[in-house]
Amino acid sequence: MRRLCLISLTGLLFMISCNSARKPSAENFTNAINRYLAKHGEVCTSIGRQFPIDIPASAQQAQYGFGPQLVALQHSGLVSETDTTAVVHGMLDALRGSAPPQPVRRYQLTAEGQKYFRQVPGTFEQTGGFCYGQKVVDSILKWGDPVTMSDHSQTEVTYTYKIVNLATWVARPDIQQAFPDIGATVNGVSKTSQKVGLQLTNIGWQVSGS
Repeated sequence: MRRLCLISLTGLLFMISCNSARKPSAENFTNAINRYLAKHGEVCTSIGRQFPIDIPASAQQAQYGFGPQLVALQHSGLVSETDTTAVVHGMLDALRGSAPPQPVRRYQLTAEGQKYFRQVPGTFEQTGGFCYGQKVVDSILKWGDPVTMSDHSQTEVTYTYKIVNLATWVARPDIQQAFPDIGATVNGVSKTSQKVGLQLTNIGWQVSGS
C-alpha cells in the first residue's frame, strides 16, 4: 500500500511538472528559445573564402572590401601576413586563361584564429567565417495570446538577447568598422528585439520547426 502511494505521488508530481511546462510564461518561453539557440545561436561573420588568402599588390591599398577586413583580422591576431608571389585566379580565367604569378600579400590563420574559424552558412553553400559568441535570451518582452492551429497551440514571442562567451577581439573599433554585421550584433545586445514562433508540444513549448 505504501509503495502504491509512492508511485501515485510520483505520477502526480510528473503531471504537475508537465502542466507547468505547458503554461505560457516568460520562464517557459526563455527555456524553449534557449534550447533552440544552443543549436542555432552561435554568432558568426562570413569571410566567404578559405585560407590561405592571397591579395594582389594592386588591391592592397583599397579602402573598402576584403582587404581592410583581413588587415583588421591581422591586427587582432587572428591571421598573419607574408609577402610572396602567386597565381591569383579570377572569374574570367576560363575565357582568357590564368594570369602569371604576381606579388601578393598572403594571409593565413594563426593558432588564435583557428579557435574561431568555422564553416558557416553562405549565400549558396557553406563558407568560411569567424564565430565569436553564443546568443541566449536576455529578457522576454511580450507574447501573443496562444491560438490553436491544426492540433497544437502556438504563439509569437518577442525577446532581447545577450551574448555569452564573447570573444574580446570583437570590441576592437577596426573590427566593427570592417565588419558592420559584428558591430550591429554586439551593439544590439539587450536592445534589439527579435521575434520567434513557438508551439506547444506534449512536453512543453518549443521553437516552431526546430
